[in-house]
Amino acid sequence: MVIDYRNLNAKTKTYNYPISNKILKIRQIQGYNLIKSESFIEKHFHHKNNRTNLLICNLTFEVEKPAVVSLLPEKIVSGVTPEQKILLHLPRVDYFDILAGPVNGLFLVQEIFRGYGVHLSLRNPATREFRPLPPAPFVTEHFLCDYDHAFRLGFDQLTQDYKVVRNRVFFDDRGQGQGYYLHLSVSVYSSCDNSWKNLQFPSSFTSGSPYSVTYFNGIYYWICRSLNNNICKIQSFATGSEQFGEMQGPDIPGKHWMRLTSRGDLLAMLVNDKSMTSIYEMKQEGSWSKVFTVQSCIDAAHLPKNIWENDKIVFELTETSQLVLYDPTTSQVTDLGIHQRLIGCCVFNYQESLALITKGNETQDQDNTDRANEVYNY
Repeated sequence: MVIDYRNLNAKTKTYNYPISNKILKIRQIQGYNLIKSESFIEKHFHHKNNRTNLLICNLTFEVEKPAVVSLLPEKIVSGVTPEQKILLHLPRVDYFDILAGPVNGLFLVQEIFRGYGVHLSLRNPATREFRPLPPAPFVTEHFLCDYDHAFRLGFDQLTQDYKVVRNRVFFDDRGQGQGYYLHLSVSVYSSCDNSWKNLQFPSSFTSGSPYSVTYFNGIYYWICRSLNNNICKIQSFATGSEQFGEMQGPDIPGKHWMRLTSRGDLLAMLVNDKSMTSIYEMKQEGSWSKVFTVQSCIDAAHLPKNIWENDKIVFELTETSQLVLYDPTTSQVTDLGIHQRLIGCCVFNYQESLALITKGNETQDQDNTDRANEVYNY
């Protein structure tokens, strides 16, 4: 079988002879190798036309309802419900959650399949590639009770290594009426080695439940609250050096709802107290300043989910499980067309990426070799 390419674009060379399938497949391999090269992936990610969009993940633990990851358009017109683009549609999942990301367009995902247990994987929604992670090894004493855990995803630029950190918090119940003690176990996964290792968490750091994880400039950040809520610190983990850090968060009186995120080129925090939402920025380590406070005109109870375009806020209406975008400059509320499931949804600022999730160059080269063999044995 041959294909006659006589009607090509005027800017390209016109062929007046048939091109065999074998030659076309060779050209496909050349194009495949190009888009898989590090230089092309880097240029694509930083291209001016590759802009940031809002990515929404509907979380689910209902077997009859699929998990859905959708993308909203780059421009959201005030007062007009935007059209969603479905990136992933995952049926037959008993539970689906995005635990961390995006980092270079990749996410750390947790899935539970009935009868098959819990699975962690790295996923690229743009290419639909995914890579399962091996189970994290944990050896615990019988007197430790599992209390909480958190995951983080980062990238070591020097070694081109994606790393996953898992913090697991345990109660030590040997106090016999004298109170509980917290133990923190930390393990790190390396995509280069495809394996986990255990790390020692600094004993001098605040012990508490970690939450609201965000990744910024090669460092994971998360909020750590002590059990009695009287101490709140920002803890961190540097992906390259694998060193932990701890610093002071914003001076926020009382008990407030807080979420870490980024705003432009700075680490930021959303703080909510009833109808008031404030945005704080960290310009130097441990030095926070309030940028502005929003008192929205939304009558229903709501919580902030993330920042959009530096000055707009995505809110969840807690009673109706609906997502809206609020513009404080115009007081305009825009329905995003997202109605959450029973356990809610995640909202991310996402940039498309062609980043690979293969096990290093060896797997990638083998894949190309197999494709070439297929062509020449055609």
